[in-house]
Amino acid sequence: MTAEEAIVDVFERRSAAALFVTEVQYGIAPQRDPEEFAAALERLVERGEIIIVTKPAPDIHLADADLRIAARPAPDAEVAIEAAWNGWLRDFLSTHRCS
Repeated sequence: MTAEEAIVDVFERRSAAALFVTEVQYGIAPQRDPEEFAAALERLVERGEIIIVTKPAPDIHLADADLRIAARPAPDAEVAIEAAWNGWLRDFLSTHRCS
């Protein structure tokens, strides 16, 4: 299975419309080299098979976190991306306390 096929397979196995890029990366078995994964993801974006949206860090401590969300192109892709983000953000803000 190619790296591109493995990425698409994660969405199919999880029946997910949108996932954080890190969820996709760690959902691939066996794991791929990070550079191979990044290149495969870029090829999928270039071919229009994956959409990636980068969200801003809600906290200075997450400035270096990978908060990109990936989705397969579909009529509801933007809604799925926002739902994934809002769910994560709600969970993060309900437990995070800056000191």
